[in-house]
Amino acid sequence: MATAGEIEIVRYDDHYREQSMEVLRKSFFLHEMVCIGAEVNLSPQAQRDLEQLCLDVANGGVSMVARHIPTDTIVGVSFNVLQTPSAPEDSNYFELFRDTKCTTDSSRALMQYMITMDAKVNLFERFNVSCLLEIMFLATLPNYGGHGIATRLVQESVRLAEDIKTDKAVPTAQDGATSTSKPQLVSALFTSRISQRVGEKAGFTVINQVPHAEFIYRDRTFTDRIGPDHPFSTLVVRHI
Repeated sequence: MATAGEIEIVRYDDHYREQSMEVLRKSFFLHEMVCIGAEVNLSPQAQRDLEQLCLDVANGGVSMVARHIPTDTIVGVSFNVLQTPSAPEDSNYFELFRDTKCTTDSSRALMQYMITMDAKVNLFERFNVSCLLEIMFLATLPNYGGHGIATRLVQESVRLAEDIKTDKAVPTAQDGATSTSKPQLVSALFTSRISQRVGEKAGFTVINQVPHAEFIYRDRTFTDRIGPDHPFSTLVVRHI
């Protein structure tokens, strides 16, 4: 098992593409609460849809990975995206992905969960910001759980957002293009008691809490599949 000193948190690079997808396949898609609620854990095609989402997001240049230095192995990921307000008549990024790239009911249901949660609180209006960094998918390989890797991924994602805001870093896409968007806030949806504790450790504030029983997929609530141990999702923010 790796020690803390053997794990480094670095920005995502395409060199780690396949290993990063393996973290999602072995951890996030199987064990994340909304993936269970929407039966993504049972649908390989839904998982492939969401891999494409993560690869699209990773191209934005603000995602992070945890690397086990001795073996050059990726053991954790934080797929992050810079968000700016969309015009009222335009679909936002997640709506476009749901409508154009999701090929299964499961992946559409997961995207709809994210869209619904985002719509409950307009963070741009509430905090008077024009750009935020959203921690979208956070995962650690099961064998590396319980060692603070997810907390470090979140902390380094916040640090990157701070560095972009102050021009110490730029969000450089995999094709070399750079974005001029500068985040003023970091947000996340945490769906389990475990990730919610990560948010607490990283200094996030809970803005909204929504029971998983509100979300229905194939005539069953997410709670029916998730069980009672993780009863709600939280929308959290951290000011930078």
